[in-house]
Order: sequence, then C-alpha cells, then structure tokens
Amino acid sequence: MDMEIPVIDLQGLDGDASQRSQTMARLHEACKDWGFFWVDSHGVDAALMEEVKRFVYAHYDEHLKDRFYASDLAKDLLLPAEESKAVSGEVDWETAYFIRHRPANNVADFPEIPPATREMLDVYIGQMVSLAERLAECMSLNLGLDGGRVKDTFAPPFVGTKFAMYPACPRPDLLWGLRAHTDAGGIILLLQDDVVGGLEFFRGDREWVPVGPTKGSRIFVNLGDQLEVMSGGAYRSVLHRVAAVAEGRRLSVATFYNPGAEAVVAPAPTARQPAAQVYPGPYRFGDYLDYYQGTKFADKAARLQAVKELFGSRILPD
Repeated sequence: MDMEIPVIDLQGLDGDASQRSQTMARLHEACKDWGFFWVDSHGVDAALMEEVKRFVYAHYDEHLKDRFYASDLAKDLLLPAEESKAVSGEVDWETAYFIRHRPANNVADFPEIPPATREMLDVYIGQMVSLAERLAECMSLNLGLDGGRVKDTFAPPFVGTKFAMYPACPRPDLLWGLRAHTDAGGIILLLQDDVVGGLEFFRGDREWVPVGPTKGSRIFVNLGDQLEVMSGGAYRSVLHRVAAVAEGRRLSVATFYNPGAEAVVAPAPTARQPAAQVYPGPYRFGDYLDYYQGTKFADKAARLQAVKELFGSRILPD
C-alpha cells in the first residue's frame, strides 16, 4: 500500500520545460487527490537529516524515556483493562516537545540542548523552510495564482517543529500513539523513522493508508487546513493518526510551515465556486488556531463552519 503514495522527484523542476511541466502536474495531482506525498531531490542535506535523528534519539534516551515510563499514563496501562483510563480514547501514547523557530526562537527554553546542536538545528530548519517555500510556490502556480501567493499570505510565517517519540506500548490495543486529526496550518514536512511504522492517512472516504518507514532520504509532506481554505477545497487537509506499537519506538520530526498569527486567510479569487463559499474567510490565522486547540480531534467540517460563523466577519478592509 505504501508504494501507492505519490513520490515527487523535485529534480524535475530544474529540468527542461517538459520535465518541469510533468513534475508540476504530478505535484498538483498529489495535492488534489491525496493531500500527502513523498518528495525526493528536495534540497535538504541527507547527512544533516541523519544528524537530526541522532539528536532526537539521544535526547529521548537521556531526558524523556525514564520520565515517560514513570508517568501516570504508563502506570495506568499496567492496570486491568476495566480500570484503565486509557480506554477513554482521550489520551495519546507519545512523548513530544515543540521548538519554535520563526519569527521568534524558543530553543533557550531547552537548556539541555548544547550550542552546537542548536546551530545544527538552525541549518536544518533553514533548508526545510526553503523546501516549504518552493512547494508553496508550485502550489500557488498550480492553483492559478501568482507564485508568491501562499508565501505572501503566510508572511511572516510561523515555523516550528514537533519532536516526538512513540515508545513501545504495553497495551497498543487500548489507545493510539496519536488520535486522528488534521493539521491546522499550511505545509507540514515530516522526517520520520526509517524502521518503525505506525503513521496512517485517510484517503478520501475509502481507507486508511499506512505510511511505511522512510526510504532513503525522502521527506513526507502533508497539507494543513489553511491550504484547503485557500484553494477552496481543490486541495485537502487529510485525517491522519499514529498507531501505538508493541515493539520498537517510532521517531517523528514534523516541521510546520504555517501562516503567522496575524496572517489573513480566505479562499483565493481563483477558488472554485460555489465550493469556495463553503469555506470561512477572511479570518486571522491566530483566531483559527485558538479555536483549533479545543477541536483538534473533532470534525473538521464542523470546525470550518464554526470559524466561518465566529471569525469571518471580524476582518476590516484596509
């Protein structure tokens, strides 16, 4: 099943007119029909990607592993099933932390991360932002917009990374590593485990598609709610979840290229009508994100309708 997920070789964007056209078309189809895909030849240094993985594994082993297994959640799973709170479905079997990179950086909140590692992460994030901006340009053009439309709408973008580990779970039958949800923002770039799987995406109304371990130096991409809104539904954010696993541990490093809090989002003028009328906007992304925090695991369509009713009229013309 994993082999069916589109793989876009971005080298074609630098080829002749025919190669570029074919690559742009493949990207458009992946965004439209899937909402998630792999990219090759993406410009992020493979050795740097491996260095990031080594940091995440080492940081988990030294600072998070013992604390996680000593948590109430881990202890709770050792109880009889009828006494376990985990069966409520309202908890996730993950240990994670979030580092903000742009416009403000909060890495100082993690004093255990040494200066050399901080510098390495800065270089990595710079390359990931370049990849996100390239994809944003291609998506804008594929939607019939100016190439800078997504980037300009997001500016100044919020860029942050969720560093997550999904440890071996004693009762994977009771809960998920991460419950099903769509992402609130724009373009999500995932550096994930190359051994342990568990990530699943829901394609259309058909089936859950497993995303196998990373092959080579590929990066996994999925689209957030804001690109669905901007495209008037031509592109879709997609439900995804992470299964808890009984053996091994799964690494996940998800970098979010999102609109800034004050960015104003709305369906683009080229968005299909009347489909675009279903979507909210204009609204400030910060308002959307505030509402999303309490509805992350709820129905997306209901969330979009609520945002349309709550915030769509708050934006004043310039």
